[in-house]
Amino acid sequence: MKITDALRVAVCSIGVLLASRAYALEGGTSSYPSGTLTVMNGAVGAPGETHFYTYNKLISIDSLRNNDGDKSFPKVKGKIHAHAIRVVHTLDGPKLLGGDVSLQAGLPYVSGHINIPALGPYERDSVSGISDPMFGFLVSWVSATYLHNIDIEWIEPWGKYDKNSLINSGNNARALYMGYSFTWFPMERVELSSKISLNYSFENKDTDYQSGVQLVADYGLNYRVTQNWFAGVGGYISTQLNDDQSHGDDVGNRSRSTKIGPQFGYGTRDWGFVAGYQNDVYARNTSKGDTILLNAFMKY
Repeated sequence: MKITDALRVAVCSIGVLLASRAYALEGGTSSYPSGTLTVMNGAVGAPGETHFYTYNKLISIDSLRNNDGDKSFPKVKGKIHAHAIRVVHTLDGPKLLGGDVSLQAGLPYVSGHINIPALGPYERDSVSGISDPMFGFLVSWVSATYLHNIDIEWIEPWGKYDKNSLINSGNNARALYMGYSFTWFPMERVELSSKISLNYSFENKDTDYQSGVQLVADYGLNYRVTQNWFAGVGGYISTQLNDDQSHGDDVGNRSRSTKIGPQFGYGTRDWGFVAGYQNDVYARNTSKGDTILLNAFMKY
């Protein structure tokens, strides 16, 4: 598919994979999986434990939004299936700043399509394949009512990429992000969790495009119906702190979005899951639509 650079930047604003670590912020996409972590964000395994996580999202795209929040193109439709596996191992060894040290790695897979009738013969594109992997570490601390951790993650551009495609499984740009996560129990049965992250994207060498720094706050407010079952609300607030750059010049395109929706789940120390629905209530320079998620973990 061949389209001009200017049009490529516009159509990339679909935010094709907010659920995966597959994309940087180029034209509204993100290497951070916004809204994925909404339950027990501050919890990390005990020393010597290994945890496996699976994250799964179905993203339904019903419009592309410009800087004013208006539709960029009429009748846009798309669906993205995003899946990722993450492994976290907590070292049974020396502590750092009094906290436990964990190593982690994640591998995403994405498939889906986007349809933009206004593009005529180039209106539809699809994607399927392994995306850009993540490597990093965490340092975590635990108290009776407050769990928290910091993490640093590095994204490698190993996924397939074609600058002439509307969507790709890889991003063709490295990314670095730092996060602070916490889980607070302000009262019995009530859990407030959040992960606040800064995401820095390096330049895409094929397009000479560099996305601005993204600030994301995932959040979840959950009530323990029983010892193991819970229900609540979750989502995220995302804003871009500075302009994108194309060929070294500022071009704006600051993405901003907010999602919220109900969620429920089940959890023990050995395994658990969370299912949820999230609706876009605010979107600028990115896509707008609905998301269904199903995440799970298991201790090894």
